[in-house]
Amino acid sequence: MLPIISIKGPPQELGFQHGSRCQEMIRRNIHLYFRVFQHYAEFDRSQVVKLARRFIPVIQAFDPAILEEIRGIAEGANVELEEVLALNVRTELMYPDKLATGGECTALAALPEATVAGEMLLGQNWDWKPHLKETTVILNIEQPGKPNVVTLTEAGIVGKIGLNSAGLGACLNILKSPLGQVGVPIHVLMRGILNCERFGDAISKIASVDRGSTNNCLIAHRDGAAMDFEMAPQALDFFYPEKGVLVHTNHFTSERLKPLDANLTQFPDSLLRYERAKQKLMRRAGNISREDFQEILRDHFNYPDAICRHPDERDPKLEHVQTVASIIMNLTKKEVHIAHGPPCENAYETLTFPTI
Repeated sequence: MLPIISIKGPPQELGFQHGSRCQEMIRRNIHLYFRVFQHYAEFDRSQVVKLARRFIPVIQAFDPAILEEIRGIAEGANVELEEVLALNVRTELMYPDKLATGGECTALAALPEATVAGEMLLGQNWDWKPHLKETTVILNIEQPGKPNVVTLTEAGIVGKIGLNSAGLGACLNILKSPLGQVGVPIHVLMRGILNCERFGDAISKIASVDRGSTNNCLIAHRDGAAMDFEMAPQALDFFYPEKGVLVHTNHFTSERLKPLDANLTQFPDSLLRYERAKQKLMRRAGNISREDFQEILRDHFNYPDAICRHPDERDPKLEHVQTVASIIMNLTKKEVHIAHGPPCENAYETLTFPTI
């Protein structure tokens, strides 16, 4: 089971607790990503540090509390601030044209009218580097003045996939376009979304900021609402559920944004995963259960580049991608179901958090 790291207090203390309790995992993630930056982008350490520093004023303007938390992580882990910054802006640092983002993640949502028990379900497979299976954590965050947050994330990173005590949940897919700028990093934005009290506040976070990379965010609320946002640094489009269902993978579905897509030529499996997951959910609309989510997230069509992803031995080892974790959130019942590693090989464990 993934380690659950419970942290509580103001921003700096949240970060310090995170850093001190995950010190070894954070150091391993720093080592991994500095190798990744070198392998793909030929960035040496000094270049990574210089680029990471450029995001400090952007994060400060977006949410100074998150920057304070990042400082606390570095202090608690006894590493340099720029090293923790590099983890939190790793997506934005991986945008040279020759850098492959990986065909990662399949996200699903089913509204109460589409589910057998009238529940709001949200989930995804998070596909990325196999090494991260040992350095991924669940942060259980209690913070004053904001909703409490539970997030599946990499040790040292402030947020990713998760839900909060106000009923919001969020999933993430990495996209790719030729656009880039020093804007709000996606993992910082994800934490900002999970810090929101209201669904409308989350939409505002997505729509009103200068984004630093190209991504997709699927957000939902336990009262029975969901929207999907395809985001590039200078472009945005959004989608509502169809028959109570939303699905997203790693390509643009917006007709307006499709010309920006720089991922499909490298990772055409995104098209297959999208259509297969959508067809399966649409056929079951009105009777969708958590077990249906599990079946879809274990699907092996087009193995190893499937919804349940496994390393492709044709690729260099550092470019291997697999399902690191599979998560299903029942926002109605406030339950989290997680498989640590590919869900075809690992059972889903059910977790409840009194703070949520």
